[in-house]
Amino acid sequence: MKRSTSIFYGWWIVAVSLLADALKHGTFNRGFTLYILPIRSELGLGVATISLAEMLGRMEGGVLGPVMGYLTDRYGPRVMLAFGGIMSGLGFILLSFTGSLLSFMLIFVGMLSVGFRSGYNNATLPAVNQWFRRKRSLAMSIVAAGNGLGGATLAPLVGLMVFSLGWRTAALLSGLAILAVVVPLSRLIRPSPESMGLLPDGDPHPAEPVAQTPATIYRDMAADFTASEAMHTWSYWLLIVATGLRNVVHAGMSFLIAPVVVWFLQGGGRGEAESLRMAAYFVGLLSLGTFVLTPMLGWMGDRISKPRLCAVCMAIGALSMTLFLNRSGDIRQLVLGVLLLAVAESANPLNWAIMGDFFGRRSFATLRGWQHLPDQFMSMSTPVWMGWIFDHTGSYYWSLLPLAAVYGLSACVYWFLPRPNIPDRLRKSSELG
Repeated sequence: MKRSTSIFYGWWIVAVSLLADALKHGTFNRGFTLYILPIRSELGLGVATISLAEMLGRMEGGVLGPVMGYLTDRYGPRVMLAFGGIMSGLGFILLSFTGSLLSFMLIFVGMLSVGFRSGYNNATLPAVNQWFRRKRSLAMSIVAAGNGLGGATLAPLVGLMVFSLGWRTAALLSGLAILAVVVPLSRLIRPSPESMGLLPDGDPHPAEPVAQTPATIYRDMAADFTASEAMHTWSYWLLIVATGLRNVVHAGMSFLIAPVVVWFLQGGGRGEAESLRMAAYFVGLLSLGTFVLTPMLGWMGDRISKPRLCAVCMAIGALSMTLFLNRSGDIRQLVLGVLLLAVAESANPLNWAIMGDFFGRRSFATLRGWQHLPDQFMSMSTPVWMGWIFDHTGSYYWSLLPLAAVYGLSACVYWFLPRPNIPDRLRKSSELG
């Protein structure tokens, strides 16, 4: 049968998800690190205290993860993306008026964290998982490239606004931009290709039955995993452990990357103000690196073992941590360390492609939601203990050293990650068919 020459609607889902993820990372994941030092100065808070808000937000995301996953499977990604956009946009607007630790905590945890961790890629990745099978890694990696796109373009803009207009104005403008872009974009999301009379990957409807190979039989059966069946496999829990270990590092380095870069640059004799301005460019470099590398790793993940590819990226991440340790202030060393960190960060969407490959489309959002519970509890304290160490020692050395070891452990788990066995129910159904 002849393929349609029109653009497969799944790629429009990818484009919407990419833009939403770019706003999320540009304003929050990458952008918020540039607020930390100005907020510390104006409100008189320690780095550990500010990081406590991130810890509570991650804890909240872990507790709400199963609920949000169920709601995504129940009501669809369009509703959850709109909800996340409204909550996060209003959260930034209210943040611009905060004047105390209590109000900062309530807004950060009660609105920003809820919005960003219930919508955005928690809504869009389940949609992408529905629309793609053979090109799942590439599609998810393009969405995740929003991390780099937002960080490389929007995070420096946020930094410019923070430095020139003040952090309150930057927060206000960020909130208005989110409401103006994310909420309207959510209307373009469709739950599945079947809802539009299409097939995953834009495949044509066959004119006659297609011969099944062992690979396609496994794939089709895997698509029928229930949440309970997936949770009874070692593969699901080992994937959670590997992802959780990766996120232990990600949680600390994404939230505190600007302070860590400032600390490193001050080792070369630079002042805090000069180092902070330079840090904005290195946040942009990290994001640019992930923007370029994420689709490349996604393309590779559709052709070679995704778990082994993740393992290699985690090992590279461990090496990146060691390059920050001597605090030399050397620009070339910092560039290399940031780019190697970008390799590890770019492997994130492979996690979800692995989950989709292993367990299919039926309960993806629910499984991803339950994954957030142990994942967030593993990683939520990293910014706090990194900030506590810095507040008491003036150094991030004893924070970065264990993070390198954690990356190494994650690499080991990914390398030996097994594919799940097919449930007996599905095996018997296939034999009867």
